[in-house]
Amino acid sequence: MSLTHPPLSWLILGLPLVFVLVGLVVSFRRWRGMKRHPAQDPESLLLGAVSQSLQERGRLAASLGELRTVHERLLDALPFGILWVDLKGQVAAINAEGRAILGVKAGVVGLDAAFVLEPFPWILEGLAQPPGPAWRADGGGRRWQLRRIQVPDIVGSLLQFEDITEREAGERRQQLRERFAELGEMTAGVAHQLKNGLAVLKGHGQLLDRAGHHDTAQDLLEEVQSLERLAQRFLLWAKPLEPRIAPVRLEEIASQAAMEVHRRPAFQDRTLTVEGEGRADADPMLLHQALVNLVENACQATPPGRRVRVQVVPGQIAILDEGPGFDPGDLARMLRPFESGRPEGTGLGLPLALKWLNATGADLVFSLRPEGGTRVDVRL
Repeated sequence: MSLTHPPLSWLILGLPLVFVLVGLVVSFRRWRGMKRHPAQDPESLLLGAVSQSLQERGRLAASLGELRTVHERLLDALPFGILWVDLKGQVAAINAEGRAILGVKAGVVGLDAAFVLEPFPWILEGLAQPPGPAWRADGGGRRWQLRRIQVPDIVGSLLQFEDITEREAGERRQQLRERFAELGEMTAGVAHQLKNGLAVLKGHGQLLDRAGHHDTAQDLLEEVQSLERLAQRFLLWAKPLEPRIAPVRLEEIASQAAMEVHRRPAFQDRTLTVEGEGRADADPMLLHQALVNLVENACQATPPGRRVRVQVVPGQIAILDEGPGFDPGDLARMLRPFESGRPEGTGLGLPLALKWLNATGADLVFSLRPEGGTRVDVRL
């Protein structure tokens, strides 16, 4: 067959040749590239992938470590204790405030919670409570606020706890100050009216005495004197207090109070001793007045021939009598103004002592002695 169109025939024959030439060029360029960048063997590729994975994991671990550090610092900044016990019953975490409250070290993490918390049964009881509102409990001679925090079951138990002994004492002192202030205003008015009436009665008694009615006048004047002492007590109760706190030697103030009680009828046929020594910050005058009332009350409760002891240690004075003790249910009544357990009492001895001590930030604690009698602690 003859080719009538030579250019077309050359084109038909030249196309395969072009493809071959292009293939040769591409193969040559790939060969040169392979010479410049030799292919890695499978082992090198695997090691490279592992190295890259480890680097990524390292960066992730560093981020998690930073988050953990921030988390721990946040927990340590909390003003209350946080305890985490895992499902194995081990201490998983406890923040700095929690360790300080319980007096434990960071090394307790990982130990059995029952072993670590054995000295703190109220904490163990708190872990057994269902999550919900906070509650208060007594333990170790202190007052606690606890709350189980709601967390997923797989986490374990999370407990918030706080020693609120001082806070409760401060709240109680503030409530007493407010109540004493209200009573003081009322008492001042009563005492003022009483003094005016007594002045009139006293004048009439003196007139009766001058008129020769000595017996009648004497009875009237004695009653007036008794009521004047009561009015003076009322005014003493109503008097605003401005404590002046300073470092004091407790044994010196206790000895001065004991000497004053020695001159009173309540001391007759009793033995009164002051033991120990210690310092504290207090208002010396208010503390002295409070101790006089407390020691006199202890002497009145102690039968003749028995002993009252005043024991002094740093920051505290204890008064121990050998009387019949008291009914714990009557303690609140004993500390209410104008409610006396003795017919001749005014009902202001203990309340005044409580008021004076409360004004200085001190606490008054009553307890029954195992051997009989009452122990009164003045905690400064």
